[in-house]
Amino acid sequence: MTRVNLGAWSFWMPALISAAEATKSLRVGTNVLNNDFRHPVLVAREAATIDLLTEGYAQLELNALVQRIVVTDHPRQAAEELARRWTQLSPEEILQSPYVLIGTVDKLIEDLHARRKCWGISYYVIFEPYVDALAAVVARLAGK
Repeated sequence: MTRVNLGAWSFWMPALISAAEATKSLRVGTNVLNNDFRHPVLVAREAATIDLLTEGYAQLELNALVQRIVVTDHPRQAAEELARRWTQLSPEEILQSPYVLIGTVDKLIEDLHARRKCWGISYYVIFEPYVDALAAVVARLAGK
């Protein structure tokens, strides 16, 4: 049995939001809440407090670390190739994962919008080798 100490973390988020409300010129944020170090009950409790303090205008930003980006006209084939290396996942699970982007530029844009709507993910972190693969998607989303 794993013991979880819900009191081990300080409740700094509400203080952060209060500081943000006290200024008109500074932007304040958390950058990253690592789900391996932040118990979800605490995050939920702090988010509810922030909602009360800000009368509902604050948003909790969710992000995902993308493990692989493949721009291709053959997403199923790319997912099958990954599944041979990532044996714990099926090609279907890979194609549905928020941590993998596979498909045409249009499909990747569609998937990013769908993941934001479904899971609230508004920020993606990618590894350097995939910067070029995502460049066309970013350009299109930016209206270029």
